[in-house]
Amino acid sequence: MSLIQTKKIKLGIVGGGPGSWIGHIHRISSRFDDKYKICAGVFSRNYSVSKKFGLNLGIAPDRCYKNYKEMALKEGQRKDSINVVSIMTPPNEHQIIAQTFIKKNINIISDKPFAGSYEQAKKLYKSIKSNKKIKYALTHNYSAYPMVRQAKKMTEQGKLGNIEYINVEYIQDWTKGNKITKQNAKKIFRWKADNNIVGVSSVLNEIGSHAYHLAIYISGLKAKKIFADIKQISKTIKIDENAQVMIDFNNNAKGLFWTSTSAKGGVYGLRIRIFGSKGSIEWIQNNPGYLLFNPAKGAVKVLEKGFIEAEFSKKFSRIKFGHPEGYIDAFANIYTEFANSLLSKKKKKYFYPNEDEGFETAKFINACTISSKKKRWISL
Repeated sequence: MSLIQTKKIKLGIVGGGPGSWIGHIHRISSRFDDKYKICAGVFSRNYSVSKKFGLNLGIAPDRCYKNYKEMALKEGQRKDSINVVSIMTPPNEHQIIAQTFIKKNINIISDKPFAGSYEQAKKLYKSIKSNKKIKYALTHNYSAYPMVRQAKKMTEQGKLGNIEYINVEYIQDWTKGNKITKQNAKKIFRWKADNNIVGVSSVLNEIGSHAYHLAIYISGLKAKKIFADIKQISKTIKIDENAQVMIDFNNNAKGLFWTSTSAKGGVYGLRIRIFGSKGSIEWIQNNPGYLLFNPAKGAVKVLEKGFIEAEFSKKFSRIKFGHPEGYIDAFANIYTEFANSLLSKKKKKYFYPNEDEGFETAKFINACTISSKKKRWISL
C-alpha cells in the first residue's frame, strides 16, 4: 500500500450507492483536487445493484465486492490495495466497518457521527490509537469552510481573549412543514427513526454532532459538565427531535446548545457565536463567506473570505474573494487535507477533524442522553 506522490491515492467506498445524496457528495469531493481514484467498493446490500453502480463508476468487476468484510479481506491481500476507505453508511455501522479495515492497515475517512453509541465509540477510538500505521478523518465538513478555519485561527491567536460564552444551534425541519401521520412517518424519517440504525439519538447523532463539533473545533475547548433536555415532539412516531443543552466548558466558559429536526421553517440553520474577553465572532452557514468580528471596543467588522484581514482563509479556498464557496468545497477540503497528510513525510499541522474530536462528540452525546433521562447535570 505504498503512496507515491505522482499517483492518485487509491480509494475504496462502503455505502453511498444509488439514490444516496451524501454518497454523491463524498465522491465529488474526493475527486475535486485530483488526489484520489475510486478503485473498489460496496454500494448496496443488493450485490447486483452494488456491482452495476460500481461498474458505472469505472471500478473493475473483481473489485465490486459483495460486502465490506469481503472487500477488507481481498483488498488487504492485494499488492495494489486501496490506501483509504471512505465509509458513508448509517451511524450504527461506522465502528464495525472502520475496525474491519483498520485491522488491514487501511486508512479511514468516515461520515459523521464517529459511532452510533458511546460504547461503539470507545472501541473504535481504541482501535485507531493502537494502530500507528493508519490515519483517520471524520467528515464534519462545516469545520472545513474557509471562514470557519479563519475563526479557529483568530481564536488560537487570542483575538477574542479568554473565551467566556459559546452559543451554537443547528435547526432543520425534516417534515418540510408537513404533519406527521402513521402513514407518512416511515417515508419521511426512514431509518432515522430506528435507534438500532441511527444510534443513541437521532437529533444528536444526525445534526447535533455537527453543532457541538463546531463549538469545540473553533474554540479549542471541551465540555466539562452538561445539563440536557431531549424531547420527542411527535405523538405519532418515537423519535427524539429536539435537544437543548447547557454546557460548562473546561475553561469555565458557559455554553448554550440547541438542535432540532422539527423546527417549522427551519431550512438549514447552523449558526455559532463565540464571546471572549476581547470581543466576539459569529458565523452562519447560510452566509459562509463572511465572519462577523466584533471587538469589545470598536466597530463590527465583516471579514470576507480571502480578503485583507482574512488572509488565513485563502489556504482553504479555491475561488477568489467576492465569489461564494460552500458545502462541496468544504467536504473536498477534508479529502484533500487527508490526502496531503498521507503523502507528506513532514510533520505539520492539519485541520481535518480526527478521532479525538469524534470521541469527544460521542462523549457529549452520551452525557446528554443520561442527563436528559436523569434530569440533572452530568460530568464528562
